[in-house]
Amino acid sequence: MANGMGSLMIGHTGLKASQDAINNVANNLANVNTVGYVRQQVIFRDTAYNNVGYTKNFDKKLTGLGTSIGEIVHARDIFLDKAFRTENGRSSYYTAMFEAVDEVQNYFQELEGTAFQDILTGPASLWQSFQELAKDPSDTVNQNLVIQKASLFVSRAQTVMRGLANYQINTNNKISEDIDAINKCAKTIYEMNKEIQGIEVGGREIAMNERDARDNAIDELSKYGNIMYSEQADGTVTLSFEGKFMVDGMFCYEIGKQIDRATGYITPYWPHLSNEQGGYYEQVLDFSQEICTEFDTDIGELKALVQSRGTKISNFNDINNVEADEYDKTTGLSVMQNTEAEFDNLVHGIMSQINELLSPTKKMDELIVQNDDGTYSSFQNVYVLDEENCCVGADGKKPPQELFTRTGCERFQKVSAYDAETKKFRDYYIYNVEDVNDSVRFPATGTLNGKTYQIYDDNNTKVSTFKSFNEQTGRLSEPTALNVPYTPWNKPGNEKYILTTINGFDYYVLNENYSYDLSKQYTTSETEINYNLKRQVTNLPYINSEKEIAYDLAQKLATLWDEQSLCINPRYPTQYTYSEYYKEMIGEIGILGSAYESASESLEDTVYATENQRSGVIGVSSDEELTKMIKYQNAYNASSRYIQTVSDMIEVLLNGL
Repeated sequence: MANGMGSLMIGHTGLKASQDAINNVANNLANVNTVGYVRQQVIFRDTAYNNVGYTKNFDKKLTGLGTSIGEIVHARDIFLDKAFRTENGRSSYYTAMFEAVDEVQNYFQELEGTAFQDILTGPASLWQSFQELAKDPSDTVNQNLVIQKASLFVSRAQTVMRGLANYQINTNNKISEDIDAINKCAKTIYEMNKEIQGIEVGGREIAMNERDARDNAIDELSKYGNIMYSEQADGTVTLSFEGKFMVDGMFCYEIGKQIDRATGYITPYWPHLSNEQGGYYEQVLDFSQEICTEFDTDIGELKALVQSRGTKISNFNDINNVEADEYDKTTGLSVMQNTEAEFDNLVHGIMSQINELLSPTKKMDELIVQNDDGTYSSFQNVYVLDEENCCVGADGKKPPQELFTRTGCERFQKVSAYDAETKKFRDYYIYNVEDVNDSVRFPATGTLNGKTYQIYDDNNTKVSTFKSFNEQTGRLSEPTALNVPYTPWNKPGNEKYILTTINGFDYYVLNENYSYDLSKQYTTSETEINYNLKRQVTNLPYINSEKEIAYDLAQKLATLWDEQSLCINPRYPTQYTYSEYYKEMIGEIGILGSAYESASESLEDTVYATENQRSGVIGVSSDEELTKMIKYQNAYNASSRYIQTVSDMIEVLLNGL
């Protein structure tokens, strides 16, 4: 009888185990479309054995007591997980970089039939207008054509630059969203760590759902940057992001947003490692290392976005007089900044060289200027209007009109300066140079237009200002030394003093004029067509000093496009014509885009293949689960039939007594 009742218990355990297995299959099927869900597999085990005796060889005679669910396996492959997360981050990096390059190509519309090159050198371009002007510079139709094509050239160039700048703003917004997403993933991992600790502390239960949520958050986080993680003995995960500790069971450090007040650009930083009051920010991303697969520095969408956006809107200043190594670490690192700088360098070169022909300048070693307040100022290496070689328009006025004007200043400023030949003061037209850091913009003496300029002499730690002018010698008096203290505060990007060489000596010039005043430079965004020429096209210079039509000037303007005068960037010293320069620039963008596209597509295939492999381990297959359900149902039915058979047998035994 005891064996009969024990047999019922064995049948009961089989019935219960099969029922639990069916429930597990049902749970898998219910979550077949749940994001991040990992299928659970049932492992059966024997419950226990009773020793009912020994054989003649003293082996135990064991009787089993049934079966039970030994373990529900949370199926994962850590190697596939690691491979997927690494390739997912790398794929996201190259995809974001390709999107940036593709956006640049769209702005130049090389594939839409309205390429910028058509406006530059096409049949109805600025170049063609100067070819027509060379035929008859005095023809108002030709003059008007130059003004119209120049207006179209400036308008189209500004449209391209605005498009690039707007994309930088959109990228900046995406960076902000990515930082929020990263912090959200980090919080999820931290919260799941705590819940897993609480559930698994007794060692009797596995926090399946919480682990799924945490693993899904790690998968999502891998898209944004280079992550390293490891599971600890207590079930929690310790994770670092871009080489810095971020999450464990006790701490969760979020990424902050450092906002540049000038541009509004966001730079991710670690608040807990920074000294914000002291002006120190520990950056999340490190661009000092070469970006390549070998060093795992080409991982993460966040890095790609920050890199492609850059730190500012660039212009020709970021190419000219910049060392190649510095360029590679700054402007050359960003596809947007690099494109802006190269494009603006082209536009700047065209505008400044055309203006130089229409309104030429010459260099003077020194020019002593009498100021409005009666004081005197000395300019070294100053540029003035070349009156001997300049032409004028129909009005005959000097200085001649330039075609492109800066929004912040005129081409020349009229001053009364000492003429060494006549020994008298006469009117000069001083060229307002673009580079405000240049020594010619800072008088070495006195005041100019009511503003005092001081020069800090590093040799004697004094400030020198000149006092008076000696008409006999034609020179200014010796400087008077004054003490000037340093300021305890520093303005990044706009230092108090600028190191400047004057008369062969190094001085620190007080930087009162803001160094980055683009309105006083021939940049794409701060240049417009001369209003005087739009109002009266005949004022375009075409009459020489002999009051004849200046065919030679018109010919120089026409052949300007054939001169190799521009270097595309500090990496390549080769000089190009305007057309060659543009083709080289677009070709460089195309090659870069092709490389990023190829890498992106290849890595997408790798991620897809790895995900498929991983899905074979962690994914739920409805066909496979239905097959298991049939198996467990049959096992359930078999256990039920077994119990019924044992029950009938017991009933027969009881009725026979």
